[in-house]
Amino acid sequence: MIYLKRLFFRLIGMTPAKMDMVQYWKRNASVQAKVMKKDGVIVMQMEGEKHIFPGFPRGYLLFGKLSKLKHEVKNQIFNESWALLEKGEDPVKHIKQVALPNVLGLLEGTKYDRIPEYRMVPAVREIHRAWEKAIPGHVSLQVRDLLTFILQEDDSYRFRIQWMVQYFNPNGILNRFRDPVLLFEKAFEMLENAEVIGDMKERVRLWRRVFVALLNETENRKAFTALCREIDWSKVKLSKADKFFFRGKYFKVDLDLFDY
Repeated sequence: MIYLKRLFFRLIGMTPAKMDMVQYWKRNASVQAKVMKKDGVIVMQMEGEKHIFPGFPRGYLLFGKLSKLKHEVKNQIFNESWALLEKGEDPVKHIKQVALPNVLGLLEGTKYDRIPEYRMVPAVREIHRAWEKAIPGHVSLQVRDLLTFILQEDDSYRFRIQWMVQYFNPNGILNRFRDPVLLFEKAFEMLENAEVIGDMKERVRLWRRVFVALLNETENRKAFTALCREIDWSKVKLSKADKFFFRGKYFKVDLDLFDY
């Protein structure tokens, strides 16, 4: 299917540069934006752009509390787990007993900065809803709050998760009877291929290896499968507006259409 789509776009003379995308970055380092609500969600209408940006990234969080939180997630959960895997050890115990409690302790300091579920962008709101229904529990919901906080405030991570849906969607007709964990692993392979910067490719390999190790545990695998079956992935995948803004970043958004 990908081959046929790429052939069609090549025949009609389309290139990644001709795809519909945000333009302000070509002219200025920044642009004025009007902050407003659309369907209860805080969004931005950027001057001169045809689509409304989904969400409202807050600079004081991106470069403050959220930056520190992501740094600790990367170091304590992912880097430490990688080191344990290199030694042939199982990182699950370390994550559950040491890393996760430390990170969730930091998350507690952001409780007045996190927006309520009904103000989240649709993709994050759907993950939030499904998580509470599929895998309720105190620690589980704290993990949900950690993930949704990052995805809501940092569109770079959110867009990547949404992009993976086209290769991962467990709701798809061909995927309903396949293991979501295997689909998730395959989607990470595609994500690595779509990254432009070497550092991000390394980061995706790190995520993939640690997630796969976590999901090898029966309890985690069962919870992840339940969550995947509950989520309506049609609400999570990239919208036209999401793609419009995502194409302005260093990422091969249309990998299914072009052989970059």
